[in-house]
Amino acid sequence: MRWIALLLCLSPLVASAEASKMTVSVVSGSNAPKSYNYPVDADKHVLDLRAIHRYDAAFEDPATKRQICREGMYKTGLLLTLRALPKTADGSQPVEIIGQVSNFNGITPGKILKCGTNQEVSLSTTAFSDTIQVEKDRTKVVAIDGSYTIMVKVQ
Repeated sequence: MRWIALLLCLSPLVASAEASKMTVSVVSGSNAPKSYNYPVDADKHVLDLRAIHRYDAAFEDPATKRQICREGMYKTGLLLTLRALPKTADGSQPVEIIGQVSNFNGITPGKILKCGTNQEVSLSTTAFSDTIQVEKDRTKVVAIDGSYTIMVKVQ
């Protein structure tokens, strides 16, 4: 009976505890910012803003000695992984940001087969990692590779 009374006394406290959320806004070039919301928990949240592009692939299968021509794909743009770490003593929320920016450098024609020509795609990838301290209801801005700006806010 005492446990029921204790649970009834604590239920308003649990109901009033609001789950924190993390708002991540991404700006690319002169485009309008796009916002994404995630819960503040220990899970990793992946934000994939890469665009898919296609190219022609032609190769010879070493096992069957047959020529295969098909369409391939590659992705360019921003890939982020965000993870909230345990709060610090001053109440700020550390957020770990890991990601990469992939840029297209060009396509050159490769091996020519009967079914088509292989295209060789050249990409450059820049990886980054940072841990930022975000104060509640304040926005933390991070510039990445000179072409992306990330704004993180914890509410």
